Amino acid sequence: MDRNVNILDKIGALIPGYKGYAERDGRRNCDKQLRSILSLKLFEGEKILVSRINEAITNSNKPLMRKIELCRKSINTTQSKINYAPYGKSGLFSDQQIKEDELMKIYHFDLDMAEVVGEIENIILEHDVEIIMKKLSELDNVLSSRNQFIREHK
Repeated sequence: MDRNVNILDKIGALIPGYKGYAERDGRRNCDKQLRSILSLKLFEGEKILVSRINEAITNSNKPLMRKIELCRKSINTTQSKINYAPYGKSGLFSDQQIKEDELMKIYHFDLDMAEVVGEIENIILEHDVEIIMKKLSELDNVLSSRNQFIREHK
């Protein structure tokens, strides 16, 4: 049981001023809020990349500009996927309800996504486009697994 509390504490700490992960119903409603925060972090990273694109243009470095633009587009796409991912809750009158252990699996996915987004934030500051692209692929895989899991259990 310690592991579950640890995950819930970690996820709850990612959402400023939110303590909803402490109760099951609050955890269900917290999902969108967490993904909004992750999306915002990616948006901020995208803004940094836009400034780097402008620097590359100023320096007439077209190959670097193209590389960074490809990375920026990938961040933008991933950000949209996170924003519009299915919720980790079931409808009030749904025939299938997501069970507690299934919610815990979703929280593991959420925590994994948050960790990868944090890594991407740090890598963006280090200017390494190739590693950013690898991490975005990793994030996309976690998000896809999460979404597939939710679809199967709704």
